[in-house]
Amino acid sequence: MKKWKTLLALGAVGILVMLGGCRMFGDKEETLTKEQQDNVVRWIARGYDVHAVDFISFSKDKSTGMYLLSFRLNSNKNYETTISINEKEEFSQSDGILGLNPINRFRELEKKKTLDKEYKIDISQIEITYLEE
Repeated sequence: MKKWKTLLALGAVGILVMLGGCRMFGDKEETLTKEQQDNVVRWIARGYDVHAVDFISFSKDKSTGMYLLSFRLNSNKNYETTISINEKEEFSQSDGILGLNPINRFRELEKKKTLDKEYKIDISQIEITYLEE
């Protein structure tokens, strides 16, 4: 009888340890790859004159399921914003244009002529501070 209680207690402890481990590793914080962040910089650079993009945070809103990406342009706190996207895979596409909100805040950075969303843009001259991978 004592042997069964000991085995049952060890089994319960083992299950708790396994569940705790799954919980600890299951809620891994999501992030974007360097390539995905470069794509976002391309989207921005097609419509705005930027010389620096500092990525601040990336998260998934559990209540809406939307992905939220916050960044700052030209190292200026006045040019901070957050964009939301339905699917993380959208960040894997280099084609695209990003409109920044609030519009009035970013108006002075807008290019006179927005480039086409497929235009191959060179981002090598833009200073990028990436999220941790």
